[in-house]
Amino acid sequence: MALYFLPDYPSRDFLAMAFNVDGEGNIPTIYSSLALLFSSLLLGAIAYAKNLDSCRYQNHWKILSFIFLGLSVDEMAQLHEHLIGLRSVLNATGVLYFTWIVPIGFLVVIFLLSYSKFVFHLPVATKKLFLAACALYIGGAMGMEMPGGYLASTTGAENVSYVIVTTIEESLEMLGIVVFIHALISYIKTYLGGVSWNIYIPGKNTQVTEDQNIGIPALSGPAHTNLSR
Repeated sequence: MALYFLPDYPSRDFLAMAFNVDGEGNIPTIYSSLALLFSSLLLGAIAYAKNLDSCRYQNHWKILSFIFLGLSVDEMAQLHEHLIGLRSVLNATGVLYFTWIVPIGFLVVIFLLSYSKFVFHLPVATKKLFLAACALYIGGAMGMEMPGGYLASTTGAENVSYVIVTTIEESLEMLGIVVFIHALISYIKTYLGGVSWNIYIPGKNTQVTEDQNIGIPALSGPAHTNLSR
């Protein structure tokens, strides 16, 4: 918006590039990648707890953790952009101008179908948050990518309309991950009794033994343990 509506000022172009949500290797990209990585770590913690409990859905949690790890790497490296080469093969224009949504959309449908039973076994509150996060993230990543592709193929990407669409798209993705992280933390606190992180730094003059290490609770207050299988 600074580029289109404000007069020139020192470092305007640099700041616009640094905070452009549709850019690569900048602040929004790093934030989104770290948010996805944090989701992967939370999913890994849940998978570990489910493995100890021999939960029948333990592998679903593990796979989700790896999926979000992959999404984090993709967000930073923009690997899915390489699929744009399909544009010439499919002769894609309009809403399918960004052709990566075709193969990725197919994988998303398979994922949603294969995880339907897993989602519906979750507690009601967690289920609602998962579905809301999924709707926001997929709605942003794929739903808004189609009008963005249409604008890019017809009017180009250097206009206010395209900037608005991409800003909405990336904002929905970020909001979806925030909702998902909230869902995971709430699930850990309510159904797994919380998680604590311990720091132990050995040294010559160590004042704290390993059995007395410093506990930093990530979630306050142990909750009732009601593991849903």
